[in-house]
Amino acid sequence: MSAENTPLSNTLEDYLVAIFHLEMERGAARSRDIAEAQGVSRSTVTSALKALAARGLIEYQPYSLVRLTPQGEPLAREIAHRNMILRRLFGDVLQLDRPLAEATACRVEHAVDAQVIKRLGQFLLYLERTGLQLDRWREDYAAYMRRKPHPGPDTQMDGPAAREQDAPPLPSPARAAAPRRRKGGRTG
Repeated sequence: MSAENTPLSNTLEDYLVAIFHLEMERGAARSRDIAEAQGVSRSTVTSALKALAARGLIEYQPYSLVRLTPQGEPLAREIAHRNMILRRLFGDVLQLDRPLAEATACRVEHAVDAQVIKRLGQFLLYLERTGLQLDRWREDYAAYMRRKPHPGPDTQMDGPAAREQDAPPLPSPARAAAPRRRKGGRTG
């Protein structure tokens, strides 16, 4: 299998996204700016740029500006979108502090299936667009996490008593749409 047909490594995906962000901010990327964004040396960036250029994802010549190709731009945009959704999930919904949310999103973005990202994005939009009062939900969730920060291995996570006593109440629109639990723990 040629290098062009193999999936990008996590590192090359990160370089592609760095180029995408720099291009969005400045119109093009310079290798020194990419090195700074990634926290690596210029020689390390050169190796990555050569690999991305060989795959046809960027236009790269030594000592000149770096630009995404028509093939590289949609891929970089999709990876950046995955990262944004995960950062919002970890930071805005789960209320992790910003550095942890960003670091976790960066690690997870490479492993999550596109269908999962799509569903998470839909969930985030649902939280924003419905009358669920996102700020109230965040307060309720924060209070819940202060009371019970981690369920632990001995905590039973299923059953009506656990849901009623431990979980903050769901707003009525979501309660009506919540799937029913069948015998054996499946929903449907």
